[in-house]
Amino acid sequence: MSDYGRAPTVPEPFPPLIIDAGRSVMRMLPRSIAEPVRTWWRAWLARRATAPATPPEDELAALREAFATIGATGIDKPDVNELLHFLRGQALAQLPQGAAHFVSVGCAGKWYFDWIADKCAPQLHTGIEFYSPKPGDLPPNTAWIANTAGNMEAVADASADILFSGQNIEHLWRDDVANFLLESHRVLKPGGLIVVDSPNRRITARLNWSHPEHTIEFTPAEARELLALAGFDVTRGIGLWLCETGGGETLPFAEMTTKGAWPLRRRALESRGDLDRSFIWWFEARRADRAPDAAGLRRRIEQIHVAAWPERLNRLLTSIGKPVQRNGETWFDSEGRGGALVFGPYTALPAGHHELSMTVEYPDGPAPGAAPATMHVSGGPDHRVFARTEVPAAPAGQAVDVHAAFDLPDTTFQIQFVIAAPQGTRMLARKSAVLRSSP
Repeated sequence: MSDYGRAPTVPEPFPPLIIDAGRSVMRMLPRSIAEPVRTWWRAWLARRATAPATPPEDELAALREAFATIGATGIDKPDVNELLHFLRGQALAQLPQGAAHFVSVGCAGKWYFDWIADKCAPQLHTGIEFYSPKPGDLPPNTAWIANTAGNMEAVADASADILFSGQNIEHLWRDDVANFLLESHRVLKPGGLIVVDSPNRRITARLNWSHPEHTIEFTPAEARELLALAGFDVTRGIGLWLCETGGGETLPFAEMTTKGAWPLRRRALESRGDLDRSFIWWFEARRADRAPDAAGLRRRIEQIHVAAWPERLNRLLTSIGKPVQRNGETWFDSEGRGGALVFGPYTALPAGHHELSMTVEYPDGPAPGAAPATMHVSGGPDHRVFARTEVPAAPAGQAVDVHAAFDLPDTTFQIQFVIAAPQGTRMLARKSAVLRSSP
């Protein structure tokens, strides 16, 4: 089941004296002891940063009551992940049943094959997955192909009746998106059905929502356009989970209730006819007789990426700062508090060389004797630090750009840019990150 509901966080920085003392101790330890300690420490930080909280029982009971209004019963710990999984399952169950050959692109876990069997009952189910190991005990009517979404060479031309790629396209880089759509056209029979769903960037950007493995999300209009360029005719499009009213009011992403003007049932039902205002778009499209426009498809994906990538990198948050507006821009004001003044965007970055720039200001100048502010880049499952630099001192009221360069050997998830402010020094940080990347 996809994870939509865990907000990115960063652990509060420890006081500099404690950090420095810890580093001194680590340098004194033999490598055979120091490395396991470092590994444990990084894993502990990762757990501390991402561990979800379990609501109290009375809140769970209220959630179960809300879920029951749409027929979602028997869920022990309902949350927004369970809700979206249920809504997606409802949409899956409306697909043609008993397809001779059902292809899944992105299918981690045996639970996924059980889910498809329950909702669609295909005669043969081929799963294509590159990043997760083959599950054990797969049903006899399944086949497993260890490959990427953009390389389905093991699937014969015009051999599939339905191809489903759920919550997957937003994980792909530009070339992979194009290759996935072109390969889907190749493996589907004439008139065969492609089904794709994904978070809607129009909503994720509005919510400042991030997923640690996403590149960019597409809007419904962009997804429809890409499907047409890839040689498909859309036959059905629905939204899942309304997050904006017709009047433009943002609805809280994880608010699931039986009360108020927008109870769970209303949001779930009205979303189906309103893709643009829903968190997830869902498209079904038939393979047309026309050939894909491969060049046009790649060109359009590049245009979308150029426009969307800067916004994706600027889904930044604060754990201590007060948002303030200055000349039409959002800044975070530490007001003298110490901690993560800026963190985010909790994204994927490709392999290569990267140069990050962020902007800060000391409105009253640096406090005498205070520890320096720092900027660092971290990522991966152990929150490894790829670059760390001190924020230079600057005269009161003068903005200063902070730079950090780092190299990634491979695609890395959970990338965060963090500006840590020292206790006792008032700092401002612009809610903006500029990243220049090269292979």
